Amino acid sequence: MRGLLIRTRTRKGSAPGRRSRPLRLLLGALCLALLPVVATAGGGGAQPAYAADGSEATVSGTGDFAALKVTVSQTRNLVDQVVKVSWTGGAPTVSDTAYAANYLQIMQCWGDAPTGPTTDQCQFGGSSALGAGAGNQAAGAYTNSRQLNYGDRLKDSENQPLPPPTPSGISYAPFRTVGNDPVSPGNWNEFFDVNSTNEVPYARTNARGAGEVWFETQTAIEAPGLGCGAAVPASQGSQASQGAAAGRGCWLVIVPRGTTEIDGTAYTTQSGGQLQSSPLSPANWKHRLVVPLGFEPLGSFCPIGAEERGTIGSEMAAEAVTRWQPALCQTGGKAIYGYAQVPDETARVKLLSGAPGLVFLGRPAAPAETRRPVYAPVSLSGITIGYFIESQAGFGAPDEVKARNGTRLGSLRLTPRLVAKLLTESYKDGNSRFADSTAKNPENLGRDPEFIRHNPEYTGLDFGGRLGDALVPQPLADTTRQLWEWIGQDAAAREFLSGVPDNTGTYGDRAYAGMAVNPHYKDLALPLDSFPKSDPYCQPFDDRPSFPLCIQDKHPYAGDMHAAARAASRGDTLARTSWDATATPPAYKKDPPQPAGARAVLAVTDTATADRYGLVRAELLNAAGRFVGPEPAGLIAAAGARKAGPDGVSSPDPAAKDPAAYPLTVLTYAATVPADLTVAEGKDYGSLLAYAAGPGQTPGVAAGTLPHGYAPLPEALRAQTREAARRVTAEAGRKPAPDGSAGEGSAGSTASGGTPAGAGGVRSGAAASGTGGGGSPSAGGAAAGAAATAGSGAQASAGPASAAPAAPGGAPPAAVAPAAQATGDTPRWVVGAIRHVLLICLIVGALAAFAGPLLPRFLPRLLSHLRALRAGAAHRDEGR
Repeated sequence: MRGLLIRTRTRKGSAPGRRSRPLRLLLGALCLALLPVVATAGGGGAQPAYAADGSEATVSGTGDFAALKVTVSQTRNLVDQVVKVSWTGGAPTVSDTAYAANYLQIMQCWGDAPTGPTTDQCQFGGSSALGAGAGNQAAGAYTNSRQLNYGDRLKDSENQPLPPPTPSGISYAPFRTVGNDPVSPGNWNEFFDVNSTNEVPYARTNARGAGEVWFETQTAIEAPGLGCGAAVPASQGSQASQGAAAGRGCWLVIVPRGTTEIDGTAYTTQSGGQLQSSPLSPANWKHRLVVPLGFEPLGSFCPIGAEERGTIGSEMAAEAVTRWQPALCQTGGKAIYGYAQVPDETARVKLLSGAPGLVFLGRPAAPAETRRPVYAPVSLSGITIGYFIESQAGFGAPDEVKARNGTRLGSLRLTPRLVAKLLTESYKDGNSRFADSTAKNPENLGRDPEFIRHNPEYTGLDFGGRLGDALVPQPLADTTRQLWEWIGQDAAAREFLSGVPDNTGTYGDRAYAGMAVNPHYKDLALPLDSFPKSDPYCQPFDDRPSFPLCIQDKHPYAGDMHAAARAASRGDTLARTSWDATATPPAYKKDPPQPAGARAVLAVTDTATADRYGLVRAELLNAAGRFVGPEPAGLIAAAGARKAGPDGVSSPDPAAKDPAAYPLTVLTYAATVPADLTVAEGKDYGSLLAYAAGPGQTPGVAAGTLPHGYAPLPEALRAQTREAARRVTAEAGRKPAPDGSAGEGSAGSTASGGTPAGAGGVRSGAAASGTGGGGSPSAGGAAAGAAATAGSGAQASAGPASAAPAAPGGAPPAAVAPAAQATGDTPRWVVGAIRHVLLICLIVGALAAFAGPLLPRFLPRLLSHLRALRAGAAHRDEGR
């Protein structure tokens, strides 16, 4: 900040800098205070978005694949999410340890033709950076590549001209972006690579001729070369033609592979007895099945110029609030409800700030004599250990176990002690196999006898270096504290954390491994509102002694629960362990996702986001000794077992003995201080609460409904919310009288909290467009700017965005419900005129640097001139 401090010379004998110090301090303090606000207001991570209308589609193969039927679970109103692709009528994949023949290859493409895309419009080939095959399951050399020439012994029977070869003589199927950008030839390029592609190069068909995979549908944010969901002009007569844009449609392409090669020969005659050619070769491509995909638009949805009301708070409310936004801004007062995700403590500070807006939190603010918050339950969900684990047989496993290789596992049971092991770097693979602190412990869950006792179906499986820990969010959160409270109430977990090995002590079992807590976590003081990474071990390397591999590289934090869930769904641990000596400076670069068929990732996330990304949710041991999953019945049972508290805010009871209760159930409240609102704000926030207690509790996938992963609020809680809505509306702007009753107030329309009435807020990111609109944010960096006034880590998602989704080419399908996708509008209480402060500070700094030496010479003359002008003006005023 030195450039922002104006330095002037002083006369001899005067104290140096005395005259300039107040100005310097003022400018420095102003810029230092406001720069974090400006910086946070433009940033923010991606927030959850939704599909508004599920539309399953089934397509059939032709020719040799006429019996094949492929079903896609959802094909409209898509965002960055996971859909299930399943099939029947296929021939079983040849070999359960390789991909020799009879498998599917799946990719996402763009294309405006009604018949589907061409090969140069498809995102495929990035996975070839890891070599052919999936993990230790081999496949033909070019089967996951874009290469189209395979030597003299294998020629395509379609006899189509090959693309021009590269200098090395290789002909690659070119990739053409939706924007016709320049693209380098090869298997990957500037628009996708092994870390970003969503291709499924190998999808196994089981002995019954069936199979299933989970496919990530990527928007223009995650896959800019495809442009899916980018706003395009709506066709005449569509719903979107009345002012909103449609989202560009895309395609899902499935290429079935049989037992013959592109020249008609059997796979057994090829190298290694495996198919060798790319699915993009013409003879393979002609068998493709295509499914049109309709995406939510990345742009405006809500009416331009509508009143905008800011809301901030817990990530637990994000999925529900963003699903409700499109319906709210099209009904009633048609206000736009922005949403900014911030830490819980920031929401509590905001609630008592005098400009509360509406905040979402799980625990109440500290009592305040001058302010009386109103709390309203709005959503019932849970914290979960979401997972994506595929069966991986160990050496010597029986044939029936090997036959399940690559299939997704659908069961996982965890005790508080097992979760404590995962969260304390106590497994070797959750820390380092070279660390002395865990040298005597099992490598991971799969090698832990305690885990196998509760999960016998994992017997015989080997996950290599995986399943030693879980992806955890970095921000401080009430939900993190609740998870640690659940661990802390369990006697076996407490004994383990005190340093007692799991095969001794009161709660040990001699059949267990003797696993002890990592000593850096011994006697951990619970509960915590964070996930510490306390082991300081760093793995040294002789060839780079200044660059050891440490815990934050091998096991980094996720940005939030949304980021953790998305990463887990992709088989991505977020680790950075690949040394890149060519980087400037040299550094560890990000590892690619785990290969299909060999994925094993756990993530601490919320139940709704886990559902969005297709994660299976673990069953957890409750205080009654029962393993319970976060299904609606378990969430509702736990809600009934909560402990009553002041202001109508109950608290979770981890020791509740209801055998049906899910132990990590979370009840999220909306809160405001009616006296600090204007009448107009009170009316709008009251409408939101009334909606949350009514239509917002109807489960579904359409805009305005309750997303999967939440349970509908029981009637008693809905009644509490309806009463809160009445109070917020009736008491807005009325200061409490000394006797506690609501006093008189004003009915001004200028917002005192949240977002001021009027136009939409400021937004940044690739998905942002329009005023008060929304978009389709994602973990890749989407959406929206919003920030907190009292803390960091704010992330934003606001202003709903949606219109009728477009089929490929931008033509929206008929009779599609409004979208339910949202990104962040920045609340006006965060930025206004201060968004220009950074620029002003930089200008002042530059002026100070160049003009500082001249100020002592000219400043006295300038001040004398100004005093003379002022005196002259005063004399003229007196003459009047």
